[in-house]
Amino acid sequence: MKKIISFASDFGNSDGSVGVVKGVINRVDPDLKIIDISHGIPAQNIKYGSLLLMRAIQYIPQGVLLAVVDPGVGSDRKPIAIKTDWGVMIGPDNGLLNLACATVGGAKQAFELENENWIIPHEGNTFHARDIFSPFAAAYASGQLELEDFGQELNLEDLKQYLIPLTDITEKEIKGEVLYVDHFGNCQTNISPEELKEKNFKVGDTLSLKVENETFLLNFNQSIHLKSNLSNLKDKVEVLEIEFLKNENTFDEKDWEELYKISEETFVKENENLKNTAAGAGLTDND
Repeated sequence: MKKIISFASDFGNSDGSVGVVKGVINRVDPDLKIIDISHGIPAQNIKYGSLLLMRAIQYIPQGVLLAVVDPGVGSDRKPIAIKTDWGVMIGPDNGLLNLACATVGGAKQAFELENENWIIPHEGNTFHARDIFSPFAAAYASGQLELEDFGQELNLEDLKQYLIPLTDITEKEIKGEVLYVDHFGNCQTNISPEELKEKNFKVGDTLSLKVENETFLLNFNQSIHLKSNLSNLKDKVEVLEIEFLKNENTFDEKDWEELYKISEETFVKENENLKNTAAGAGLTDND
Protein backbone atom coordinates (compact mmCIF):
# COMPACT_ATOMS: atom_id res chain seq x y z
CA MET A 1 0.00 0.00 0.00
CA LYS A 2 2.87 2.40 0.76
CA LYS A 3 4.89 1.77 -2.43
CA ILE A 4 3.44 4.70 -4.42
CA ILE A 5 4.42 8.37 -4.03
CA SER A 6 2.25 10.99 -5.74
CA PHE A 7 4.24 14.18 -6.38
CA ALA A 8 3.06 17.75 -7.02
CA SER A 9 5.07 20.97 -7.10
CA ASP A 10 5.49 24.43 -8.58
CA PHE A 11 8.91 23.51 -10.03
CA GLY A 12 7.97 23.43 -13.71
CA ASN A 13 9.84 21.05 -16.00
CA SER A 14 12.63 23.21 -17.41
CA ASP A 15 15.39 23.30 -14.78
CA GLY A 16 15.76 19.74 -13.53
CA SER A 17 14.31 20.13 -10.02
CA VAL A 18 11.59 17.54 -10.59
CA GLY A 19 14.11 15.01 -11.89
CA VAL A 20 16.45 15.61 -8.95
CA VAL A 21 13.67 14.99 -6.41
CA LYS A 22 12.58 11.82 -8.19
CA GLY A 23 16.21 10.71 -8.36
CA VAL A 24 16.56 11.06 -4.58
CA ILE A 25 13.40 9.00 -4.09
CA ASN A 26 14.64 6.17 -6.29
CA ARG A 27 18.10 6.19 -4.72
CA VAL A 28 16.36 5.34 -1.45
CA ASP A 29 14.32 2.61 -3.15
CA PRO A 30 14.49 1.98 -6.92
CA ASP A 31 11.18 0.08 -6.78
CA LEU A 32 9.10 3.02 -5.64
CA LYS A 33 6.53 4.18 -8.19
CA ILE A 34 6.13 7.95 -8.61
CA ILE A 35 2.96 9.55 -10.00
CA ASP A 36 3.32 13.14 -11.20
CA ILE A 37 0.13 15.02 -10.31
CA SER A 38 1.38 18.36 -11.67
CA HIS A 39 4.49 20.50 -11.67
CA GLY A 40 2.74 23.44 -13.32
CA ILE A 41 1.35 25.05 -10.18
CA PRO A 42 2.05 28.80 -10.49
CA ALA A 43 5.22 29.65 -8.58
CA GLN A 44 4.67 30.05 -4.83
CA ASN A 45 0.87 30.02 -5.24
CA ILE A 46 -0.22 28.10 -2.14
CA LYS A 47 -3.92 28.71 -2.81
CA TYR A 48 -3.75 27.21 -6.31
CA GLY A 49 -1.71 24.26 -5.08
CA SER A 50 -4.05 23.59 -2.18
CA LEU A 51 -7.10 23.55 -4.44
CA LEU A 52 -5.35 21.35 -7.01
CA LEU A 53 -4.50 18.79 -4.31
CA MET A 54 -8.06 18.89 -2.95
CA ARG A 55 -9.37 17.99 -6.41
CA ALA A 56 -6.72 15.33 -7.11
CA ILE A 57 -6.58 13.45 -3.80
CA GLN A 58 -9.90 11.70 -4.45
CA TYR A 59 -8.55 9.99 -7.57
CA ILE A 60 -4.93 9.06 -6.86
CA PRO A 61 -3.89 5.79 -5.18
CA GLN A 62 -3.58 5.75 -1.42
CA GLY A 63 -0.04 5.90 -0.11
CA VAL A 64 2.22 8.94 0.15
CA LEU A 65 1.59 12.45 -1.15
CA LEU A 66 4.67 14.66 -1.62
CA ALA A 67 3.62 18.26 -2.30
CA VAL A 68 5.93 21.25 -2.53
CA VAL A 69 4.83 24.86 -2.99
CA ASP A 70 7.10 26.55 -0.52
CA PRO A 71 7.63 30.32 -0.57
CA GLY A 72 8.79 30.11 3.05
CA VAL A 73 11.63 27.67 2.39
CA GLY A 74 14.65 28.55 4.54
CA SER A 75 12.49 30.27 7.14
CA ASP A 76 11.22 28.88 10.44
CA ARG A 77 8.24 27.15 8.80
CA LYS A 78 8.23 23.44 9.64
CA PRO A 79 8.62 20.50 7.22
CA ILE A 80 5.79 18.16 8.21
CA ALA A 81 4.12 14.81 7.62
CA ILE A 82 0.39 14.44 8.22
CA LYS A 83 -1.27 11.08 8.80
CA THR A 84 -4.78 10.66 7.36
CA ASP A 85 -7.12 7.76 6.59
CA TRP A 86 -5.93 8.08 2.96
CA GLY A 87 -2.23 7.82 3.81
CA VAL A 88 0.59 10.24 4.64
CA MET A 89 1.00 13.74 3.21
CA ILE A 90 4.44 15.36 3.29
CA GLY A 91 5.27 19.00 2.59
CA PRO A 92 5.71 22.44 4.15
CA ASP A 93 3.51 23.64 7.00
CA ASN A 94 1.97 26.57 5.12
CA GLY A 95 -1.61 25.46 4.46
CA LEU A 96 -0.79 23.60 1.24
CA LEU A 97 -1.97 20.22 2.54
CA ASN A 98 -4.99 21.05 4.70
CA LEU A 99 -7.74 21.02 2.03
CA ALA A 100 -6.57 17.62 0.77
CA CYS A 101 -6.53 16.40 4.37
CA ALA A 102 -10.05 17.66 4.97
CA THR A 103 -11.27 15.97 1.77
CA VAL A 104 -10.19 12.53 3.02
CA GLY A 105 -11.48 12.89 6.57
CA GLY A 106 -9.02 15.23 8.25
CA ALA A 107 -5.61 14.96 9.87
CA LYS A 108 -5.13 12.25 12.52
CA GLN A 109 -1.52 12.98 13.53
CA ALA A 110 1.28 15.28 12.40
CA PHE A 111 5.04 15.07 12.81
CA GLU A 112 7.96 17.38 12.11
CA LEU A 113 10.65 16.02 9.78
CA GLU A 114 13.66 16.08 12.14
CA ASN A 115 15.37 12.67 11.98
CA GLU A 116 18.95 13.53 10.97
CA ASN A 117 19.47 10.08 9.44
CA TRP A 118 17.11 11.02 6.61
CA ILE A 119 18.15 14.62 5.95
CA ILE A 120 20.65 15.06 3.12
CA PRO A 121 23.54 17.27 4.30
CA HIS A 122 23.37 20.60 2.51
CA GLU A 123 25.04 23.99 2.73
CA GLY A 124 22.17 25.98 1.27
CA ASN A 125 18.68 26.04 2.73
CA THR A 126 16.45 26.52 -0.30
CA PHE A 127 15.83 23.02 -1.69
CA HIS A 128 14.01 21.17 1.07
CA ALA A 129 12.17 19.10 -1.54
CA ARG A 130 15.49 17.43 -2.36
CA ASP A 131 17.16 17.50 1.05
CA ILE A 132 14.27 16.78 3.45
CA PHE A 133 10.86 16.06 1.94
CA SER A 134 11.83 13.43 -0.65
CA PRO A 135 14.13 11.31 1.57
CA PHE A 136 11.45 11.09 4.26
CA ALA A 137 8.73 10.31 1.71
CA ALA A 138 10.85 7.56 0.16
CA ALA A 139 11.93 6.10 3.51
CA TYR A 140 8.34 5.88 4.73
CA ALA A 141 6.91 4.59 1.42
CA SER A 142 9.55 1.84 1.28
CA GLY A 143 9.00 0.78 4.90
CA GLN A 144 12.44 1.89 6.11
CA LEU A 145 11.09 4.55 8.49
CA GLU A 146 7.99 4.63 10.65
CA LEU A 147 5.98 7.81 10.97
CA GLU A 148 6.61 8.02 14.71
CA ASP A 149 10.36 8.15 14.01
CA PHE A 150 10.15 11.24 11.78
CA GLY A 151 10.48 13.65 14.70
CA GLN A 152 8.36 15.30 17.36
CA GLU A 153 4.58 14.96 17.14
CA LEU A 154 2.84 18.27 16.48
CA ASN A 155 -0.40 19.68 17.83
CA LEU A 156 -2.89 19.52 14.97
CA GLU A 157 -4.39 22.85 16.03
CA ASP A 158 -1.03 24.53 15.44
CA LEU A 159 -0.82 23.53 11.76
CA LYS A 160 -1.20 26.36 9.25
CA GLN A 161 -4.51 26.42 7.42
CA TYR A 162 -5.66 27.65 4.03
CA LEU A 163 -9.39 28.34 4.26
CA ILE A 164 -11.69 28.76 1.28
CA PRO A 165 -13.24 32.24 1.51
CA LEU A 166 -16.91 32.34 2.47
CA THR A 167 -19.51 33.63 0.05
CA ASP A 168 -21.43 36.83 0.77
CA ILE A 169 -25.14 36.05 0.41
CA THR A 170 -27.90 38.66 0.43
CA GLU A 171 -31.55 38.50 -0.58
CA LYS A 172 -30.84 39.31 -4.23
CA GLU A 173 -27.28 38.16 -4.86
CA ILE A 174 -24.52 35.71 -4.06
CA LYS A 175 -21.02 37.16 -4.14
CA GLY A 176 -18.03 34.85 -4.33
CA GLU A 177 -14.59 34.39 -5.83
CA VAL A 178 -13.03 32.44 -8.66
CA LEU A 179 -10.54 30.32 -6.75
CA TYR A 180 -8.94 28.26 -9.47
CA VAL A 181 -8.52 28.58 -13.24
CA ASP A 182 -7.35 25.46 -15.04
CA HIS A 183 -5.32 25.03 -18.23
CA PHE A 184 -8.45 25.31 -20.38
CA GLY A 185 -9.74 28.47 -18.69
CA ASN A 186 -12.39 26.67 -16.62
CA CYS A 187 -13.09 28.48 -13.35
CA GLN A 188 -13.79 26.91 -9.97
CA THR A 189 -15.63 29.23 -7.58
CA ASN A 190 -16.45 29.12 -3.89
CA ILE A 191 -20.18 29.34 -4.75
CA SER A 192 -21.68 25.91 -4.14
CA PRO A 193 -24.52 24.31 -6.13
CA GLU A 194 -26.48 24.16 -2.87
CA GLU A 195 -26.24 27.95 -2.47
CA LEU A 196 -27.46 28.50 -6.03
CA LYS A 197 -30.34 26.09 -5.50
CA GLU A 198 -31.30 27.67 -2.17
CA LYS A 199 -31.52 31.12 -3.77
CA ASN A 200 -33.28 29.73 -6.86
CA PHE A 201 -30.63 31.00 -9.29
CA LYS A 202 -30.84 29.33 -12.66
CA VAL A 203 -29.65 29.42 -16.25
CA GLY A 204 -30.56 32.80 -17.75
CA ASP A 205 -29.99 34.87 -14.61
CA THR A 206 -27.55 37.78 -14.63
CA LEU A 207 -23.92 37.09 -13.76
CA SER A 208 -21.36 39.75 -12.86
CA LEU A 209 -17.70 38.83 -13.24
CA LYS A 210 -15.04 41.24 -11.96
CA VAL A 211 -11.45 40.77 -13.10
CA GLU A 212 -9.17 43.33 -11.46
CA ASN A 213 -10.82 46.63 -12.44
CA GLU A 214 -13.00 45.29 -15.26
CA THR A 215 -16.57 44.10 -14.74
CA PHE A 216 -18.48 41.92 -17.21
CA LEU A 217 -22.27 41.50 -17.14
CA LEU A 218 -23.16 38.09 -18.56
CA ASN A 219 -26.03 35.64 -18.73
CA PHE A 220 -25.52 32.57 -16.56
CA ASN A 221 -25.30 29.57 -18.88
CA GLN A 222 -23.88 26.07 -18.79
CA SER A 223 -20.67 27.56 -20.16
CA ILE A 224 -19.54 31.16 -20.45
CA HIS A 225 -16.92 32.26 -22.96
CA LEU A 226 -15.00 35.54 -22.78
CA LYS A 227 -12.57 37.04 -25.24
CA SER A 228 -10.09 37.23 -22.34
CA ASN A 229 -8.14 34.00 -21.84
CA LEU A 230 -8.77 33.32 -18.15
CA SER A 231 -6.12 30.59 -18.06
CA ASN A 232 -3.53 33.37 -18.29
CA LEU A 233 -5.02 35.23 -15.32
CA LYS A 234 -4.09 32.70 -12.65
CA ASP A 235 -0.53 34.06 -12.63
CA LYS A 236 -1.60 37.72 -12.60
CA VAL A 237 -4.76 38.16 -10.56
CA GLU A 238 -5.14 37.49 -6.85
CA VAL A 239 -8.95 37.55 -6.77
CA LEU A 240 -11.62 37.22 -9.42
CA GLU A 241 -15.04 38.17 -8.05
CA ILE A 242 -18.22 36.59 -9.30
CA GLU A 243 -21.80 37.55 -8.41
CA PHE A 244 -25.13 35.97 -9.23
CA LEU A 245 -27.69 38.77 -9.42
CA LYS A 246 -31.35 37.97 -8.97
CA ASN A 247 -33.14 38.37 -12.30
CA GLU A 248 -36.34 40.34 -11.80
CA ASN A 249 -36.65 41.36 -15.47
CA THR A 250 -35.64 44.91 -14.56
CA PHE A 251 -32.41 46.86 -14.85
CA ASP A 252 -31.16 49.35 -12.30
CA GLU A 253 -29.25 52.48 -13.26
CA LYS A 254 -25.89 50.73 -13.01
CA ASP A 255 -27.07 47.94 -15.36
CA TRP A 256 -28.26 50.47 -17.93
CA GLU A 257 -24.95 52.32 -17.72
CA GLU A 258 -23.11 49.06 -18.34
CA LEU A 259 -25.34 48.17 -21.28
CA TYR A 260 -24.92 51.64 -22.76
CA LYS A 261 -21.14 51.33 -22.40
CA ILE A 262 -21.20 47.95 -24.19
CA SER A 263 -23.39 49.35 -26.96
CA GLU A 264 -20.92 52.20 -27.50
CA GLU A 265 -18.01 49.77 -27.63
CA THR A 266 -19.74 47.48 -30.13
CA PHE A 267 -21.34 50.19 -32.29
CA VAL A 268 -20.37 49.99 -35.93
CA LYS A 269 -20.81 53.14 -37.96
CA GLU A 270 -22.75 52.61 -41.14
CA ASN A 271 -21.19 53.26 -44.50
CA GLU A 272 -22.27 52.68 -48.07
CA ASN A 273 -20.80 49.18 -48.14
CA LEU A 274 -22.64 48.13 -44.97
CA LYS A 275 -25.88 49.60 -46.23
CA ASN A 276 -25.62 47.38 -49.27
CA THR A 277 -24.48 44.23 -47.45
CA ALA A 278 -25.69 44.19 -43.83
CA ALA A 279 -27.04 46.20 -40.94
CA GLY A 280 -24.74 47.78 -38.36
CA ALA A 281 -23.32 45.15 -36.06
CA GLY A 282 -23.79 46.71 -32.65
CA LEU A 283 -25.80 45.51 -29.68
CA THR A 284 -28.38 48.13 -30.60
CA ASP A 285 -29.85 48.69 -34.03
CA ASN A 286 -27.93 51.54 -35.66
CA ASP A 287 -31.22 52.87 -37.02
